[in-house]
Amino acid sequence: MNAPENRSLKNKGPGLGPLPIDHFFTPEYYALEKEHIFKKSWLRIGTAAKIPNVGDYFVKELEACDTSLIVVRGRDQKIRAFHNMCSHRSNRVAYETAGNTTTFKCSFHSWAYGLDGSLRAIPEEHLFPGLDKAENGLTEVACDIWEGFIFVKVDPQPKQTLREYLGEEIYNGFNGFFEQFTQIGKLSAVVPVNWKIFLDAFIETYHFSTVHLPSAGDIVNSREFPNGRIMAFREFGRHRIASATSNREHTPTFTEGLVQKYGGATLSSTNHKPVEAPQINPLGLPDWLTDILVIFPMCNLQPLQGFFATQNYWPIGHDHTYWEFMIFMRPPANAAGEVIAEYNRSYLRDVVREDMKNLRMVQSTLASGAKKYQVLGDNEPMVRSGYKTVAEQVGSGW
Repeated sequence: MNAPENRSLKNKGPGLGPLPIDHFFTPEYYALEKEHIFKKSWLRIGTAAKIPNVGDYFVKELEACDTSLIVVRGRDQKIRAFHNMCSHRSNRVAYETAGNTTTFKCSFHSWAYGLDGSLRAIPEEHLFPGLDKAENGLTEVACDIWEGFIFVKVDPQPKQTLREYLGEEIYNGFNGFFEQFTQIGKLSAVVPVNWKIFLDAFIETYHFSTVHLPSAGDIVNSREFPNGRIMAFREFGRHRIASATSNREHTPTFTEGLVQKYGGATLSSTNHKPVEAPQINPLGLPDWLTDILVIFPMCNLQPLQGFFATQNYWPIGHDHTYWEFMIFMRPPANAAGEVIAEYNRSYLRDVVREDMKNLRMVQSTLASGAKKYQVLGDNEPMVRSGYKTVAEQVGSGW
């Protein structure tokens, strides 16, 4: 079990002092991350709701693990994951990003595989004397579900189950919160920035008074806390969570007010009580906005009042990231619900886009090597914790 570190919920982060940055963003360090982190970790790659029917599947490209995966719901309703690789001459066997099928067939020599990965058909099988089809199916990878999310681990000899990897505090800490919502929006992009720099921008509020002042500054920043506030920081093994607060004096805009009038949730909502769960607002903060959960290495989940947002930061190189941002709400039940969903899609899209310019500039200046460290404040414990954990897993960098 991942026991929590001996840290106060009030907000003492993982140590003080400068953050060394000499090695974290180089091609050489990325190669180490691939071997020691991404190929050894449970990675969230989708939702079970995405493949509800027998034969539904999607393909996930995992550059950080040097593979392509097929995730499919079998005839027994079990969700499995396989390397997208034929046993014959190593071609792929799934070519669409998603679909429904009864068979995965190689386009090179037509070897065919069932939904359970078993090798079902070989043209002119007599040409392969002694071949044991049972031993030559698709190569399966560890796959499990938590809170409706599909996780995989490509390590051929995983040392931990998903439950052990998350730890009991996280595994039981959200009590059905995520499963009550469905995906209503998604943004994705390839951005020229290291995956850690990308993640850093979404786990602190210090930048809201500048970057997000036009869109969300008044929701997060208050007279008492002009740069927002991070509270209830806690570490559970490699994973970390913190609570962010809001401005209780925020006056909703006309559109926000209209959405809330018809029962919709917005970033500034205060009329939607979250599911009671151990890791949602553990201090009972009256100005609670969200809990930021980072499942190591790069999965970000943020419960909010009446909905949640989630991000993945998939590295596709030392200086490029494939970014996924998703919004989950209750399914729209009528025209008002559709308007509410569209408002949140548009509003949150504009908020996250405000971060992009700075991220690109950070990446470009790091290449100069002019600074050997970054200076972090008390409002950035999630940032420091992340780099310490990366360095511990890789075995260098701190």
